[in-house]
Amino acid sequence: MTDQQMFNLFSIQRDATIAVRAGAVVFLNASASALFPDLTVGDGADKILPLAILEMENENLSCTSTIDHTPYTILGAQAGDMLVYTLVPQEQETAEQEGQLLERVSGTMRRTLTVLNMATEYLLPVIDRIDEPRQRANLTVINKAYYQLQRLCDNMDYFYRLSENETRLYLEELDFVEFCRDLAQSVDHFAKRVSHRVQFKTDIHQLVTAIDRQKMTKLILNLVSNSLKHLKTDGSLTLSLAKQGADAVITVRDTGSGIEPSHIAEVFAQYKTRRSNTDIDAGAGLGLHIAQEIARLHGGTLLISSGHDRGTAVRLRIPLTSVGDSGLLQEMSIPYRESDGGMQFILTELSDVLDDEAFAGKYY
Repeated sequence: MTDQQMFNLFSIQRDATIAVRAGAVVFLNASASALFPDLTVGDGADKILPLAILEMENENLSCTSTIDHTPYTILGAQAGDMLVYTLVPQEQETAEQEGQLLERVSGTMRRTLTVLNMATEYLLPVIDRIDEPRQRANLTVINKAYYQLQRLCDNMDYFYRLSENETRLYLEELDFVEFCRDLAQSVDHFAKRVSHRVQFKTDIHQLVTAIDRQKMTKLILNLVSNSLKHLKTDGSLTLSLAKQGADAVITVRDTGSGIEPSHIAEVFAQYKTRRSNTDIDAGAGLGLHIAQEIARLHGGTLLISSGHDRGTAVRLRIPLTSVGDSGLLQEMSIPYRESDGGMQFILTELSDVLDDEAFAGKYY
């Protein structure tokens, strides 16, 4: 197919479509020209598109980005020696719809969570003295359900605060290499229970930056949990860290079944009703939306690329910064600490992945 034939095909797209060759714009359809009147053929594509997207080649990809104060889902595909990007405005749920969803689900779950919490607090101290296997199994199921509900309620709380612009970063400067390595090792401890391994790779010895430790932990654990759900037996997952210019790039890559091209456009959608066994965001559909918002708060970009039977790679790119950087929204530097080394938090975030026995109370 000639360039002109492809351009004729792109021109009938209703959504804004931009074709890029060697980093330069070679075609804009009418919708793209209307959205970006200052963008013309021959301009560098980085005038509109984030650098993290333009660096991806030969893959179907989906990510979200705010351009001229408007949030878009950006879909990318290879067309010969061109990369074609389609920009789809994100649907914004009304505050009333969001409030109704939170009121219905959160109210029910919180009541159930209270009951489960009381039961597990009473039963767990005696679990090791129970000799009857079936009773022990019932206790672990109860405790796992508690963690699953805790994760759902936490996600709803995050979603509400994010939608109301009430979320702030609590920044602290730390060694990002050590942070990622410790997190990968902790997750690997649990992943081995379900015949998976989590490896950490980097060529960097130290990378000091300011992040919100708790929110960044939640973001990465969400990506890892999504990947672990779709690994086959003995599958592997790699968490890698690199430095590109003034940015840190974290990649979560798995050997799973990948995402069908027809589904990749939906991975960032909030609580989608149509699910599939290749969709990487399960449950209420809030996890990846929360992850991308945490990335945005850190000034970063979250990008997903995948192909059928080729696994999935999720890349988080955030700028390296310090606590005093006025470009970040923050209140105060409060380190995130837990007396159990964060294991409760990890169990909560991986509660949809781990086997029942992981919740028997012996996770130290």
